[in-house]
Amino acid sequence: GYSGTSTREIAEAAGVTKGLLFYHFQTKERLYLTVIENMVKAFQAIVIPRADGVDRMTHVRNFVDGYTDLLLEHSHIQKLIARELMDEGKYHRKIIDEYLMPLYNFGVEFLKAGIADGDFRPVDPFTFIQMLAASNTMYVIALPLHERLLGQNPLSPEVLAHRKEQLAGNFVRMVQKD
Repeated sequence: GYSGTSTREIAEAAGVTKGLLFYHFQTKERLYLTVIENMVKAFQAIVIPRADGVDRMTHVRNFVDGYTDLLLEHSHIQKLIARELMDEGKYHRKIIDEYLMPLYNFGVEFLKAGIADGDFRPVDPFTFIQMLAASNTMYVIALPLHERLLGQNPLSPEVLAHRKEQLAGNFVRMVQKD
């Protein structure tokens, strides 16, 4: 975690000097928050639909694919955020208030608008988003468990393609009108 990692360890892992690290980020805190901010920006690009006329149901499907890919590409950052939230670390309030709440709020409003416009059947938007977030977060955090359960590499292209197909199908069915 944040407290247990020194700037020397960070610099060594990045293959740079501490001086270079501090030149770009000034403090360990700034580096930490920059990493989280960059992850959130990448997440925002997936959460907020592009203005290309994609219907809401397609956006749900695209979100599941993009969210899965993003978390797997940056699993260490997802673990860092989860640890900060679980431990109620020094920055957990900032992460919640400034980074995560706007994304959750967008998702809730997206679902409410889809329900109001007749694109989605009535669901509890908050519960839907919690389930969506938890399904991938837990998968990424517990990869060794999933390898044992599956009996194969949970990151293999075949397993991931199947997982994304199943997740997208399940979440689409949850909001799809009969």
